[in-house]
Amino acid sequence: MDTVGTTLDLLKDTYNYNHWIYSLIRPYLGDSVLEVGAGIGNLTRFLLYCQNVVCVEPDPARVSTLHELAKAHLNLRVVQARAETFSADEVYFYPFDTVVCVNVLEHIEDDEKAARKMVEVLRQGGSLLLYVPAVSWAYGSIDVHLGHRRRYRKADLRELARNLNLRLAVFHYVNFIGLLGWWWFGRIRKEAQIDPQKARRMDRLVPYLSAMECLVRPPLGQSLLAVLENRPYQGGPVKPSCTSD
Repeated sequence: MDTVGTTLDLLKDTYNYNHWIYSLIRPYLGDSVLEVGAGIGNLTRFLLYCQNVVCVEPDPARVSTLHELAKAHLNLRVVQARAETFSADEVYFYPFDTVVCVNVLEHIEDDEKAARKMVEVLRQGGSLLLYVPAVSWAYGSIDVHLGHRRRYRKADLRELARNLNLRLAVFHYVNFIGLLGWWWFGRIRKEAQIDPQKARRMDRLVPYLSAMECLVRPPLGQSLLAVLENRPYQGGPVKPSCTSD
């Protein structure tokens, strides 16, 4: 059973959740954007106001879905390639102002190698936007069935920034309530998939959760957002600002 594909189809219907992620990364998007691991375009649709958007996705069926989207948007290009191996020559508008990688690195064995490929096509001063599952003790059955190799600690992303010589400009947890649910259903209940009914119920709460976390950043969360600037590493991040769409 394609658990990842089923989850992508489910997330297609969780508009509020997808928009929440977009609202978090929107302040850091430039005119030219590369999205690595675009899936079926759940986030891509929010990026299409940018001047040029290129999607990298390895799965042929998902690439076909992205090509359908590209037919209606002349500023969108689709490349079938893996995050660890794509080349600058394949991605049209190199170098990019922004590279976006949402819920992808956790699937890749050599995540640093993949991140280095993203930096190679990023202009000087551009931003690599990473959104990854967080909190190692929440790793459970759902992660296993989704093919997650890890959930990230803050220390992991700080080390990645140092190794890539990138400035960690913004860095914080997202979705505290989601973390509790993930821990309960994946670690305690040991369920294999995200329940569609529960996901849609959670999606209805997202506007309230996002507004609350905009006022007070949570101490932990289901995910980590990191904005890494293509300029020399300088210790810890600046204090993030909170914006709304």
